[in-house]
Amino acid sequence: MDLFKFLKKKQADNLEALLKKAAESPTYRDEFLKRLLDEELFIITMGNSVGHEGYVKLEKDTTVNVLELKNGCIPIFTSTDRIFDKGIVKNKVNFIAVKGKELFSWFSGKTLMLNPYSDYGKEFLPDEIQSLLSGTYFNKGIRHIKIEKDTPARIGIPSVYPTAMADALSKVFSDRNDVVGAYLAFIHYPETKEPPHYIFGIDTKGDWAEITKAASAAISDFLADNEFVDFSQMDKTDFITDYLKNKIKPFYTKRK
Repeated sequence: MDLFKFLKKKQADNLEALLKKAAESPTYRDEFLKRLLDEELFIITMGNSVGHEGYVKLEKDTTVNVLELKNGCIPIFTSTDRIFDKGIVKNKVNFIAVKGKELFSWFSGKTLMLNPYSDYGKEFLPDEIQSLLSGTYFNKGIRHIKIEKDTPARIGIPSVYPTAMADALSKVFSDRNDVVGAYLAFIHYPETKEPPHYIFGIDTKGDWAEITKAASAAISDFLADNEFVDFSQMDKTDFITDYLKNKIKPFYTKRK
């Protein structure tokens, strides 16, 4: 194996290991998706003007016809090995390698299937592809607030408990040593035009930016486009911290 192919193989192995981690824990999701946009992916080509398979630079006006699955999705792969997983594709195929961000931009309005024949893969819907390309996917619906003194607010127990979000955050916090507890409430600032929404209080003295980044990744899929949540760091005395600690049972507590 020459050096170029060795480096490509190593790159694919790292990306596929990260894909597996992302499938098993939302903590790694953002890291995987950012890597996916930056690294080369593979698509199967059919009857196009590209004269050979492999790593090519597509010139202007090049015609590329790609394989489309019966359900209309476009299969894409993290490596050429993944094309032949489980023996579904039995014969030699033509392929080209394209940077993830460029590949995603080609297929506006299409659904892409990453590694469709493998144990670990992912479906990318058109709206998700657009948010990845624009960068809005990575801060969807999440705010990091600093409570100012004398800020009027109404806070209470939510009537609809977001169990899926609480479970996802509990998994993230259990993998860390710097989160003591986490609380959940419903909050409304009547002097603003914002609707009532969930607020998560996190009792920690750890790296706040790092913790909220992992927490944001864990719950982003559970938020609709018009929804958002607040994260509040419970490291000092304010009315939110007082309410959460005195009125709310934590949904997560660090094991001793």
